Amino acid sequence: MARTLEVSCSPALYPYRNLRGKHITVVIDILRFTTSLIAAFENRVAAVIPVASLSEAENLSRQGYPVAAERDGLRLPFADFGNSAADFNTDAVRGKTLVYSTTNGTGAMVMAAENGKVAAAAFANLPALANWLNQQNENVVILCSGWKNLFSTEDALCAGALTGMLLNTGIWTLSGDEANLAMNLWNLHKDNLTEAITGTSHYRRLTGLGVDPLPDYTVQTGISDAIPLFSNGIITNINAKP
Repeated sequence: MARTLEVSCSPALYPYRNLRGKHITVVIDILRFTTSLIAAFENRVAAVIPVASLSEAENLSRQGYPVAAERDGLRLPFADFGNSAADFNTDAVRGKTLVYSTTNGTGAMVMAAENGKVAAAAFANLPALANWLNQQNENVVILCSGWKNLFSTEDALCAGALTGMLLNTGIWTLSGDEANLAMNLWNLHKDNLTEAITGTSHYRRLTGLGVDPLPDYTVQTGISDAIPLFSNGIITNINAKP
């Protein structure tokens, strides 16, 4: 039976989506939460607790949890880690439960959890995630985290790539215009992804702060089998190797 697939290009638009009731939401925050989250699971973090508020993150830090936190692109003073994939290339995260709070991505994930399961996508895990979604008998909304409720090209590019992968199976039908918009953007830039990413306003915002958004790493597709799934307040990699 055909399942419905929808794209929401901003958290501000998500409440107005066509799909209602329980569904899987796939959150995308390419620069940098979901890219970095997958890197953390590749480096064997045990689990991640996403929190929308800094007060909650700081309180959990006082309880002894390692914390990754940023606002407006910059790591916060109380945090052990920032929001870069490179921050998690360390044995210090192995086996730990990490608290994570960001400007855009964690808030989008917490919001979407009211409607069912929430998965995280980045270019790194697209093939694995698409395969998993095809096996679920649920409708899907792909939610682009954007920047403070504004549209972000890099998130829409990834949404378009994932939408195209799913449509190729013939078991999905599209709802709304945003999915086609995202696919058109992907088809326009899929052969020059690094150039497209480095031309975005958020990339320029980060580099202006002296932050390296790791564009070459960010656009590598299919380098991870991790499937981060948010359920009951915690993110785990449901595709983790023993």
